[in-house]
Amino acid sequence: MANKHRLLFIDDDSDFLISMKMMLCNDFAILTAQSIAEGLTVLESQDVDLVLLDVGLGEENGLAGIKKIHRVHPSVGVAMLSGLRDTKTVVRAIRAGAIDYLTKPLDACELFELVEKAIVVRDLQERREALWRAQGCVSSQDVELVYRSGKMRKVIEEADRVRDYTANVLIVGRTGTGKEVLARYINKGSNGGKRPFVAVNCAAIPEHLLESELFGHEAGAFTGANRRRIGKFEVADGGDIFLDEISTMKLDLQVKLLRVLQEKEFCRLGSNTPIKADFRVISASNQSLTELLEKGAFRSDLYHRLRVMEISIPPLRERIEDIPLLADHFLKKFANGGVKKTISEIAMARLMEHAWPGNVRELANVIQTLTIYTQGEVIDESAFPPWLLSSSATPQTAHAVATAPVSLAGTSYKQYMQEAERRYIQFTLERNQGDKSKTARALDMGRTTLYAKLKELGVME
Repeated sequence: MANKHRLLFIDDDSDFLISMKMMLCNDFAILTAQSIAEGLTVLESQDVDLVLLDVGLGEENGLAGIKKIHRVHPSVGVAMLSGLRDTKTVVRAIRAGAIDYLTKPLDACELFELVEKAIVVRDLQERREALWRAQGCVSSQDVELVYRSGKMRKVIEEADRVRDYTANVLIVGRTGTGKEVLARYINKGSNGGKRPFVAVNCAAIPEHLLESELFGHEAGAFTGANRRRIGKFEVADGGDIFLDEISTMKLDLQVKLLRVLQEKEFCRLGSNTPIKADFRVISASNQSLTELLEKGAFRSDLYHRLRVMEISIPPLRERIEDIPLLADHFLKKFANGGVKKTISEIAMARLMEHAWPGNVRELANVIQTLTIYTQGEVIDESAFPPWLLSSSATPQTAHAVATAPVSLAGTSYKQYMQEAERRYIQFTLERNQGDKSKTARALDMGRTTLYAKLKELGVME
């Protein structure tokens, strides 16, 4: 029954409904209702492929029921039934949203053709709606890549090389480095930017729902599946599907994914009908897949299918020259009322010396915080709340560095004093969690003097 198309007949003639069940039960799953209200109740709990609605339902007007049905089930096709073929009624039915108009007694061949037509129309509409939901409203600035560093230039060059190929791409990089942004960049540069882009975060979807999310399901495939669902691979036909955090996928689903990549074919859950789709997989991981391979947590055959091309995004701390451009980009993004704030040199220096464990995503959050905290148009160090940035060094590590003896061998008096001064300032800075205002007060010197010392002694580049 799960693979049979479902037809709902709404007619107040019980004999007609019985005859439809007897005539069509071998080919379709037949549902019946004797009023529009009863039909709406069926539609709330059942997934229906086609509604056949009688024009005259006693005191009810069947034409008025079309809009009511589409409010409950927007994608279902509605065909009108009548014992007479009145031209005016036909025109009114089509204008109201009916896909066709049939006269009684029904011709079996005509009905079969109508069902096929309704299925095609419904599939197209459901795919359009699913693609719209999957892609959302992504503007060009959302996929803008901001960089200056040579390392990121190399990443972009690699991305440009794979744009016009359908080979699968694996993007690796730490959390927050911008793997999805790079995937969207690759997609936008392919086929004039007209390829669909469907993103799936494998870690964010419960394990028991991920297979349905990827491949779709038919109504009744499992408890709670009252409606047919178009899967992400089906939506991505002719485009790219981005599988983020692919490393979290369980082994049993990895086997199914491997077959889909090999055959470009799959079945919705609850169906035996194969669906063909043409897509490119762009996957991403913040974990080392090679380490997972060694542990047996990731299949080697799937790994090689996904990693036809590999692009590695460096962490932000390895491309600090990108920080000013990124900061300016986020200042524009978070400008309140269109007024973009600026960052002082001292505040920018503090941003550039931070380790950024959360990478670009952390920088975006920090800039947003500073934009909110700063009353004026210039973001200075005073705008930094004490919790915003913290040093990665522990007090024990800082103390060890500060108290380690300075070698006297081949060291001049001036060099010895500079090294001792550098260690003492660095120790004080790290003890104050990188807060230069507190450090300057602890050292009893002005902030300008401290910054000059930091640069002179090589504590801050």
